[in-house]
Amino acid sequence: MKRITFGLVLLAFLAGPLHAEDKDNPYAKTREQIKKEADEMDRQYQKTLQATRGAATAPAKNDPWANMRSGTDASKSK
Repeated sequence: MKRITFGLVLLAFLAGPLHAEDKDNPYAKTREQIKKEADEMDRQYQKTLQATRGAATAPAKNDPWANMRSGTDASKSK
């Protein structure tokens, strides 16, 4: 009897998530909502890309390791 009870309880726990995806679920999103959110994220991503492309880092004006390198033209000129 314990095995049957345990089996039924286990089956009930496993069947619970199956009912979570019913259409009556208020947290379920429609395809339109998912597409709208994806489009909004894509717009924000493109906006961020455009903002970061213009802000390139400035190249280094001086090379602090120039005198440490051997065999380069910069070290020979000094």
